[in-house]
Parts: sequence; C-alpha cells; structure tokens
Amino acid sequence: MSKIKDYIEDTIVAISTPIGIGGIGIVRLSGVDAIKIAEKLFVPRNKKKDIKKIPTFTVTLGEIVEDGIVFDEVLMTIMRAPKSYTCEDVVEFSCHGGVVILRTIVKLCIKHGARLAEPGEFTKRAFLNGRIDLSQAESVAQLINAKTVLQSQFATKSLLGITKKWVEKIVTKLKQIIADIEVVIDYPEEEKNINEKHIKTETVKILNLLNEVLENSEKLFPLLEGLNVAIVGKPNVGKSSLLNILLSYERAIISDIPGTTRDTISETVNINNISVRIVDTAGIRTHSQDVIEKVGMQKTEQAIKESQVILFVIDSKLGLSKEDYQVVELINIASKKEPKKVIVLVNKIDLEPNFDLSKIKVLNEKFNNYTDVVGALRISCKTKEGIKEVEKMITSIYEMDNNLTNNFFQKEIQPNFLLTNLRHLDSVRKAKEELENAIKINLEIEPELFCQNLTSATKDLLKITGGEFVEDILNIIFSKFCVGK
Repeated sequence: MSKIKDYIEDTIVAISTPIGIGGIGIVRLSGVDAIKIAEKLFVPRNKKKDIKKIPTFTVTLGEIVEDGIVFDEVLMTIMRAPKSYTCEDVVEFSCHGGVVILRTIVKLCIKHGARLAEPGEFTKRAFLNGRIDLSQAESVAQLINAKTVLQSQFATKSLLGITKKWVEKIVTKLKQIIADIEVVIDYPEEEKNINEKHIKTETVKILNLLNEVLENSEKLFPLLEGLNVAIVGKPNVGKSSLLNILLSYERAIISDIPGTTRDTISETVNINNISVRIVDTAGIRTHSQDVIEKVGMQKTEQAIKESQVILFVIDSKLGLSKEDYQVVELINIASKKEPKKVIVLVNKIDLEPNFDLSKIKVLNEKFNNYTDVVGALRISCKTKEGIKEVEKMITSIYEMDNNLTNNFFQKEIQPNFLLTNLRHLDSVRKAKEELENAIKINLEIEPELFCQNLTSATKDLLKITGGEFVEDILNIIFSKFCVGK
C-alpha cells in the first residue's frame, strides 16, 4: 500500500477537454498541492479574495499571470477534498479553447510542482481513493466513447453503481454459504451437520443468476455494437457516393474513372440510433491486371466476410454484368461461414427513371441458402432519392436480428441486470465455472474443497469492482482512457 500512498501524494495536471480550437478549454489539477499551485498562477479579478479561503464549488473570475505577463482571462473552480471527482483537492481553469493557451497553462502548472497526468489518472485516483469502484471507473470510459443512446444509457447505469450493487449482492450470498460450512468445519465439538441439500440449493440459485446475466448480456452485445455493413459492387456504380451520403460528408474520393477506390474505407455512423460501421470497398471486375487493384479486391472479400449486411450496388443504365455475378459469388462464399443479409440497390435512377426492379430478380436464383436478400431499392446518389428507404431497411434488419431491440425496455422482458464490459463477462464466466465444479463435490467428504471453489468464485466477481485487483491490471484498464479523465 505504501507504493499507492506515494503515488497519490503528488499533484497532476492535464487538459480535460478535446484538443483543438473551441470556445472553452479546461485545465485540471488534482492533488495535495493543487490549490497551492493555483495561488502562484491565478490572480482574482477581485484583489481582496484569498484563494485559500474561497469556498468549495465556487467559480472565481481572474487571470493566469506569470512574471507579470497575463496569459489568459479564466474562470477558476475549486473543489476541496474529499468532495471532488478524485477525492483530492481539485482546481479547474476554464480558459479560452486555443491549443497554445491550454498547453501554456499546463506548462506553468508543471513549472510550479505538478506533473503531467497519465491516461485515465484522474479516474484512477477516484478509484484508489474509494470514491468509485472499478466497474464505475470503466463505465466512465464507456460513456465517453458511446456511439449511441443505448450505449450511453448502460454506461450511465453502471456509473451510478448498478454493477457494484449486483456484485455485492452475489458476493454476500456466497460469503454466507462459505460461513455456514466453515462454522461446522472449525467447531466440530458443536456436533452440527452440514445441510448439503440447503447449501447446494442456494449455490444453484446463485449459479442460475450468473447464467441469466451471461445469457442476457451476450444477447445485448449485438445491440450495443450495432451492424457491420459493406458497400460492394463493380467499379463506378456509385459505392463511394453512397458512403458519403450515408456519412453526410465527403469521406471518399469520387470520380467517373472506374477503379478510383483501391482500398477499403471504414467509418462509423449513427443511423436511427443504431451504430453502423460502413465499409466502402474496391470495385470487383474480372480481368484486372493492376496489382494494387487486385489487393483492393482481396480486401473487398475480407470486408464482405466481416459484415452482417451487404449493400450490393448495381448500375441501372448498365444492368447486370459478369462483374455483378462475381460479387454474388463472393457473397455466397462469405455467407457459408456467417449468413449475410443483402440489400440490392439499383443506383443512378436519375438517368434511368423507369428502371423495372423485376429485371434483377434473376439475382435471387444465384444466391445460396445462407444469403438472405431482404429487399431491392431504386436509389440515386445524385438526387438522394431512396436513401431514407436504405436507412430504414438497415434499421429493420437490425431490429429483426435482435428481438430485444423493440421491447428492450418493456417491463415484462427487461432483465434485472446486464453486463456491457467484456472483462466483467469474463469474470462472471470464471465464477460460473467455479460454482459448477462446486456442485459436483460431495460436501460431507470434501467441504473444504467446496469452500475453496466458492472462495475462488467470490474473488472472480470481486475483480469486477476492484475488490481483488492487481496493479498491472489497473494500468491496462486506465491506459485506455483519455489523458484528461
């Protein structure tokens, strides 16, 4: 513990807002010398104010001054220990949001005794100082990185302590069972017998709770992660134009020259509150001799394999060709390992407004049994006709594949508790295995072994909240945070 104590005796500083030009940027100090460092840099507009006496949660107007030079007009907020994010003295300077001024203030803080914070170190201190547990700390990162409302809602629930409470509830039950067994082992003179039926019944109840959480959480993951969607087709059918429209900005280069896209381009977009990772791929053509283009087509094959949904784009003016059928074959090969949903998009209907969708019905006969063609749409990447229908069809696929989507928050099916962190799921799986092994043990013969399994399960669950933690694991977890958090 002395190592941790030494660690939290220093004062850290970092920029806590995204780097770039903005109206406001925040520099955050935390530690025993945070207020002392602020005194050296901050001059209140009201000269009568004494920084030492400024009440906690108070905002004060003033300037950052060093050697008589005024660097910025700022608002300073003081949060005294333990009523702060880190449970330490915290000072925040709300500055103008330029990169130069923010970095200058950080350098001045370092000059006066602070050190630059490591990634996630403010949240790490909140954990080490007992303000939050490890599950809450990790939910901070999940909340920051959330791409959909659903992701943010589950991260917020964990931040508010739902994971912590669930672990505490299960651990309390396990400890009670262990205590009931150990009192018989430790005090044989009492001549009490172990009630094997009762103990195993209670253990099975806990095991069922773990199984329920694992089952529901594994169903939840596809909902949180969204869909992988690949845009495929022969060259110059409008794949990159479609990507740009779905993203609402020009991400891919567009040209009338076939084969402009030589590599895959991947971006994530929120469509109707669903996180959708869209991959624009190189065009497929049968007789390309270009080495780079061949590599691009290999990457297209890989993108098809990794996607759940394929947007198969066809040129309405050119109709079906050998290259279109080659795309069908690639989808067929990929779908044998993982079934694919395909939406056929007939593009450029602004040039061919009377195109009849029945002309492409022949494609249905070419797809194998693992491929589900869910629909065909007429679109124009020039006029954006049909794009809303494409988004609606993507949404409907997501909802059909995930029965929890429409009714997830309905009371009758809403699970009591869900895990949204892979590390937590792994801990629960390990605890489940320990309990499954325990149930097989004859309690009358090997009660100590039974207790050992339950103790191991308890330790596995406590790793979720940090009740059993290793410093190396903490470093890995918090290294994934942004520096200012």
